[in-house]
Amino acid sequence: MRKSFSLISTSVLLFTGIACTSIAAPVYAAPSSPICSLSDISLGGVLATACDGPNTGNDTGEQGSLLPDLKNGLFSSFVGTGVQWTLAGKSDDSNPFAITAANNSSSGTWGLGAALPSSTFVVSLKASNAYTAYLFKDYDFSKGLTGVFNTIGVALDGSGKAGKELSHASLFIPHIGTNPPPTSVPEPASLLGLGLVASGMVMVRRRRAI
Repeated sequence: MRKSFSLISTSVLLFTGIACTSIAAPVYAAPSSPICSLSDISLGGVLATACDGPNTGNDTGEQGSLLPDLKNGLFSSFVGTGVQWTLAGKSDDSNPFAITAANNSSSGTWGLGAALPSSTFVVSLKASNAYTAYLFKDYDFSKGLTGVFNTIGVALDGSGKAGKELSHASLFIPHIGTNPPPTSVPEPASLLGLGLVASGMVMVRRRRAI
């Protein structure tokens, strides 16, 4: 009887300990590194379609790596191949589309001065020594030209719960043109099959004529 009671008590204590550990674990599980999310940025209440990052380095400038990455097929699964991209502006420079952002802040508002010539575009957020690219595909500009952002998907501050201050936001526009599909060449086996079918049809017609 005592043995059974002891076994039950031990089981209850073990179960309680596991349950408490499971409940308490998320409290201490602060992210150690940033991971981009579609909810990091929105425009007119519409979240980004896809994101890539964070990436170490600069998104623009002589050492910028984002534009070459875009030209080499970044986001090609969404926009297709044969796409040429151009840098359309930065929030810390004067630019034709007047992209603005709450620089020196880890979160805030951003916007465009006018609708873009393409409904598909990329906005890059640069903070500290990293940047993250966010794709907007087939955006309806009638929904608005202002949005919100945070840099938690770019570079984290010391607490790991908020992003570092935004250095600038960059805007990239594509010139979309899909590569022509490859021309299919019939295989020898297919040609042989077609020849046999044609021969059979000729023979059938001759028999009917006789």
